[in-house]
Amino acid sequence: MKISSTSEPLRPDRIVPAGDARTAARQDVAETEKVQLSDLAARLSQLETQFGQGDFDATKVAEVRQAIAAGRFKVDSEAVADKLLSSVAELLGRK
Repeated sequence: MKISSTSEPLRPDRIVPAGDARTAARQDVAETEKVQLSDLAARLSQLETQFGQGDFDATKVAEVRQAIAAGRFKVDSEAVADKLLSSVAELLGRK
């Protein structure tokens, strides 16, 4: 495949050094463009901040992993169902 040049010569007024182009583009956007987040996006951002750095107990994870591998891990289906229903109710706004 052959790459051919364009018939239009480069115009000196359109040539900007790479570093200057990025700076100029940022200034143009900063001066003319505004971004407004929806309520849902703002809430998502808040939740990511709140839960994004979730702490967990590595020791407990290792114990559960070993119990699963050894076949000793038992799931309490009633407790899982209760917590799932509680979570759904909370998400729907019914506490």
